Amino acid sequence: MQIYKLGEVPKELQNSVGGKARGLDKLIKEGFNVPGGFVIIDADERTNLDIVTKFYLDSGIKKVAVRSSASAEDGADFSFAGQFVTVLDVEGEQSFKDAVAKCIESLQGSTAKSYSQKFGGKKKITMNVVVQEMLSPSCAGVCFTCDPLNERNILVEAVKGMGEALVSGTASATQYRVAKDELENLGDVPPPLSKKNLRECCVQALLAQDVFKTPLDIEWATQGDDLYLLQARPITVNEVCDEDEFNPKQDLSGHGITRCNISEMLPGAVTPLSIFTSVYAIDWGIRKMMNVAGANKKMRELPDFACAFPAFGHLFINLSPMYALTKTMYLAKKEEVDMSICGRILGEGESGIVLGNKKWFGARVINSIKYINYIMSQKKVKKRLLKLADSFSILETNDPIKQYAAIDKSRSLANNVAYLHYATSGFSGAMSSSVIKILEKKYNNIEQSRGVLAQLLERIDGIESVDILASLYNLAQEIVIDNEAAKNYSKEELGQYLKHAGPNVKIAYNEFMKRHGHRAIREAELRNPGWSNDEAAFTGHLRTVLQSDMQLQKNQTEPDLGAIAKELGFGGKLVYFAKKARQGVRNREFSKSKLIKVFDVFKRAYTHLATVLVELGRLPDTDAIFFLTHDEIGELAKTENPSLVKKALQRRRILKSQEQLSFAEVYTNMPVPLKVQETGQAGDVLKGTSVSRGIVTGRARVVKSPEDAAKLEKGEIMVASFTDIGWSPYYCLIDGLVTEVGGALSHGAVVAREYALPLVTNIVGATKLIKTGDIITVDGGAGIVKKVLTDTK
Repeated sequence: MQIYKLGEVPKELQNSVGGKARGLDKLIKEGFNVPGGFVIIDADERTNLDIVTKFYLDSGIKKVAVRSSASAEDGADFSFAGQFVTVLDVEGEQSFKDAVAKCIESLQGSTAKSYSQKFGGKKKITMNVVVQEMLSPSCAGVCFTCDPLNERNILVEAVKGMGEALVSGTASATQYRVAKDELENLGDVPPPLSKKNLRECCVQALLAQDVFKTPLDIEWATQGDDLYLLQARPITVNEVCDEDEFNPKQDLSGHGITRCNISEMLPGAVTPLSIFTSVYAIDWGIRKMMNVAGANKKMRELPDFACAFPAFGHLFINLSPMYALTKTMYLAKKEEVDMSICGRILGEGESGIVLGNKKWFGARVINSIKYINYIMSQKKVKKRLLKLADSFSILETNDPIKQYAAIDKSRSLANNVAYLHYATSGFSGAMSSSVIKILEKKYNNIEQSRGVLAQLLERIDGIESVDILASLYNLAQEIVIDNEAAKNYSKEELGQYLKHAGPNVKIAYNEFMKRHGHRAIREAELRNPGWSNDEAAFTGHLRTVLQSDMQLQKNQTEPDLGAIAKELGFGGKLVYFAKKARQGVRNREFSKSKLIKVFDVFKRAYTHLATVLVELGRLPDTDAIFFLTHDEIGELAKTENPSLVKKALQRRRILKSQEQLSFAEVYTNMPVPLKVQETGQAGDVLKGTSVSRGIVTGRARVVKSPEDAAKLEKGEIMVASFTDIGWSPYYCLIDGLVTEVGGALSHGAVVAREYALPLVTNIVGATKLIKTGDIITVDGGAGIVKKVLTDTK
């Protein structure tokens, strides 16, 4: 233990006295007006309180404030603010001893210990105690030299009397936002501060910022005509995470932006790790496809996230760079890009500018040939995907640096698999677009054309996503044969049963997991484990199927395309492109499954690395890793970094608010969240998009999570934000679907058509406009949902 007056702490002890004492010592040395006092360095239960008390009595200070200044407190990495004891108005020998003892004891408090484990890793934290003259302020508060809402401003908060109530959050303050370049031209200043006090507070705060060379959070107080600085700690502005943290920095004015397609693949708010792994791969795949088609000669001509990007944590596609294809080859038209991505042709005012320069004739011919070869290489693509995805693995090691290096090295494979997926996706979109164009010549009605397209795409055999429910039925049937009582098992009991089930059940289970174990709800989100690694989720789905009527409703007979075309008044051209479109759907679902299989390997590798980092004390829990970027994880693999842990926990909280946001289908600027009314009224007609025919009336069940889905009852209509392969097991219960996003080629729509479930998509805010218990009619052919009766419970 050592004791020094504030302003006299030796240089070699600066790093050990804690941020509070260090800041006060520096302020005094630089001549700022700070109440006098001293610091007790490295105080613990062995500290001789008699020696400390003698120093206090000899100082001549009567009434003091006794505060902690832990070695890790109020640093640039993280703050223990509020975790330790502060004792005010201390006067007299015994009161002083008691106050110092309380500060020392607070180091072992459960709250501080928990905070230390989360942010401090395995760093040793020692306690220092700051003793300062206690003021009797007329006004007090805090000053941020960089306003969190506008860095050009200073934010001052003030209350009458002592500022402790403000700091502790028990009192409301008057806020003053002052432009840094207008300190001499202050307007009217409401109480409790005077114009003179406010100006002096801002001036002193900026001077202190110059000394500390970083934005500061300063506590201050006025006593009489004097202003005192009571504390100065750094604000790490770049560590303040917001909902728009990963929004693109480039100007998107006039660009055509849509949530279609990508919000079906990865709907809702997305974690940072998924943004910089799954979404990056998707964006890279699109940019590579455009590179092949000549839209960008070199990959670096389009920056990262130029085509697929996050805004407020939700995902969007920028159509404007993709429209450049219309200038680089003869086959591409803007309408085809719209159809491929949005499932419809965007009207004037919806689509944005076309980027890129028009290529000369020869280049456009060459690019057209390259693109045709790319999207027509279905057999080659399937072979390559099988080889890449089925043999892909990432080394698992308990050395965090080696584990990170193994993940980092594998990222290029994910990018290439995404690129191959877009070959099948491009083919599927092109063929469906051709069907729509044929239909449009006769109908001149996009809704009618889309309804016919949905009919032509019904009952396609061999679709990967459709087989999920069929395989679950097969497993469920084997279980009933082996043990009929299993129909009434809980999820936990089912999990235990599967470990010791009969041979036929094990064969069916292993076959399912081999083909579909990597699938899940929101499966491109790395935070969501595949079914093979999430027993509770899988057994929950299996239990749903077991408790259904166990009759697979799928119609196995493929439609007679020739008869449909003849009935509608079309010839062989429609039949040809309809067959190709059906083939495209089948191949697209296959390649999507392989892409997700690759992402599943990353999920397991990152989770293993997270486990290692938790054991090393660098992460508070394994889930936190999903709220860091890939590069940030690389930093954490090398050494402890409490500021990154702080970021991860901030982002995890922010995700909850991002999940509540809703967006329009298209924008011509940076996407902004919509304000959606919370409820709809009986009689309301909600217009959406037709993707699966049929009419049904029934009770609505709003599903926002797997927990909501588990409550689905036979015959209900599921109302969800999105259609997703992960919801497939519930299709055996429901009679219809309503979603906020989706299209005719979305994976959920493909499955819905196979089981003859009416589905209307693209109803913005459906999960808010419709409530569980409402009686609704879903007209899948017309693309409308009508509220028949509003639940009054």
